[in-house]
Amino acid sequence: MLDVIEHWSEINYFIYIGLLLFIAKILKEKLPFLNRIIIPTALIAGVIGLILSEGFTGIIPIGREADGSVPSIFRIVYHSIAIGFIALSLKRDNNVTNKKVWSSGMIIVLTYLLQAIIGLAIVFILFAQIFPGAGMLLPLGFGQGPGLATTIGGNYSGNLDLQGVLPGAGFDLFSSGAALGATIASIGFIIGGTIGVIALNYYARKLKLNVNKIHDEKPTITETFEFESVKEIRLFDALTTQLVIIFLIYAAVFGTLVFLENVLFPTMGDLGDTFSGVFHGFNFLLGIIYALIFKKIITYMESKGKNINFITNNYILSNISSVAFNFMITAAVLTITISALKAYVWLVLVMAVIGGLATFVFLRWIIKRVYGETFFVHYFVGFFGMLTGTVSTGMALLKGIDPKLESPVAEEMVLGSGTAISMALPLFAVLMLPTLAIVNDNQFNNTLAFIILGGYFVVLLGVLLFINRKK
Repeated sequence: MLDVIEHWSEINYFIYIGLLLFIAKILKEKLPFLNRIIIPTALIAGVIGLILSEGFTGIIPIGREADGSVPSIFRIVYHSIAIGFIALSLKRDNNVTNKKVWSSGMIIVLTYLLQAIIGLAIVFILFAQIFPGAGMLLPLGFGQGPGLATTIGGNYSGNLDLQGVLPGAGFDLFSSGAALGATIASIGFIIGGTIGVIALNYYARKLKLNVNKIHDEKPTITETFEFESVKEIRLFDALTTQLVIIFLIYAAVFGTLVFLENVLFPTMGDLGDTFSGVFHGFNFLLGIIYALIFKKIITYMESKGKNINFITNNYILSNISSVAFNFMITAAVLTITISALKAYVWLVLVMAVIGGLATFVFLRWIIKRVYGETFFVHYFVGFFGMLTGTVSTGMALLKGIDPKLESPVAEEMVLGSGTAISMALPLFAVLMLPTLAIVNDNQFNNTLAFIILGGYFVVLLGVLLFINRKK
């Protein structure tokens, strides 16, 4: 019996998460009050699992090892976010970007920067005993969702433990970084889903717009499939092809990390150990880069007359990413513990309130400056939901006022997220600075983080306002 449990330890977590998603889907469909708030099914599944886990009621065996670490659950988050981003990056974009798409990307990155500045300021001013990197989890949790916040939070604490700087250094509270990241992201979902709905209904009454009171989760994407014979459907071959490509790219990510951590970084001493931990948490970013390179190669080959259009399929890639992100969200919530909630309750509440309010005010101001009054409510609720929860939260709010997604807002949000990736690279670089400040005992790196974030915010805001100035 013990042999079976040991050999099934990894797959058991997938079974638990699948069961939780199934239960949450039924509750979401059948309980009217859950349809009146914009909360992802995966978040409901995570909360149910959290209540039933060993850390709370102990009904199902999802919990921590004896040393306090999260076993397979954290690994599910770690790998799911990379697979989901690789699938999204492989999707072909047949639309020609224009000024507004790049403006949308700038708005997304500016909001990340604003949230990062606020998060760091809150930690420095009000919670000086906590590792400064905790402030950086605000834009990761609100802007990117639980996957990235959990991964980077866990990477922070793991990297610091590796350096041996936690004991007695005043940063012991950050030993549960993954749980803190997941908590912030979960609060972000709640803010986006509740405040977003309240704002939607307020503007609907004020401007006399029609709003769907019930959130419909039915998919709006349709696809035409080709039949080669009565017994063969190409969908299944295409699904296999997409999965093979995704895992080949992920194999390249694995090979890169092995090379960096075992060949390059060991030659750099203590600094190499630091970079090793940081890069380990950026597996998703390497995946995005390799996926974009692969897509460029495919595009180049097609320009030379090669018929390889069958290699990638947007519809199937969208579904693969959706599955990965649903498992990622549920697993991320399951990394939350009672001890982490108690340790960080005031930090999370302060960051959530101030960060949520700042996001609300900034988006309300900048959207009017960039898009004008036309579709203002559509843009505002869509971007607010996306930049406190995920793209799915923003889309759900948008569908409340635009059920068939006939406005240009949905396309702007999706394409803007694509252009935001390249503009957000400096923010990813800043994520390394708090760790380097502690390891090298050089607090100037924390000041440098403020300087970079603030300077980049001012420059990017100036560019955005200039290209959207009124003629």
